[in-house]
Amino acid sequence: MNFLKDNPLVPVLRKIPYEYADEIISALYDSGIHIVEITMETERVEEIIRNSVTKFGDKMLIGAGTILSINDCHRAIEAGAQFIVAPVLQEEVIQYAVARGIPMIPGVFTPSEMLRAYDAGAIAVKLFPASSLGPGFVKDVKGPLSHIPIMVTGGIDADNARSYLDAGAIAVGAGSALLDKKVIAAQDWKTLRNMAKEWVEKVH
Repeated sequence: MNFLKDNPLVPVLRKIPYEYADEIISALYDSGIHIVEITMETERVEEIIRNSVTKFGDKMLIGAGTILSINDCHRAIEAGAQFIVAPVLQEEVIQYAVARGIPMIPGVFTPSEMLRAYDAGAIAVKLFPASSLGPGFVKDVKGPLSHIPIMVTGGIDADNARSYLDAGAIAVGAGSALLDKKVIAAQDWKTLRNMAKEWVEKVH
């Protein structure tokens, strides 16, 4: 669990261009971010995961997201993914990852799902889509379920991220609000670094 406590900002790299993947991840690393989630519908995702794990070694955690089946989980782990994230709760996928020693963070939306996921072996749960519930939900559910670490994803931006952490979330997942498609298309890595640094300052 320490890897989320130490890295409360988790950029979610969804459908990033393969040819820019190295530059994007390097820009995030240079900005003080030491963890990324790369979603499985990304083109040549297994190559990106493999290359990133090789390049960054133990300096950065490379995870796989949008895991929707045991097959997805198997592919991600074979590519070298160091943690697994899903948008939904599937106990069999959690158990598959756990059996292979890979931390698993499944998607949940209710307190019952949170408990089911944690009991199945998840190291944390991903509240998704978090913006539909808000920071108040996190604060309320942390009362009876204080032992379950919560990461929030979906509708998180630089202005509201801190409010979720203050409410009790252990980490926030940031997608398009951080990884601006226009900035990436323009290959403006300086701007991406600056944006990432602003996020880091707000969540740490």
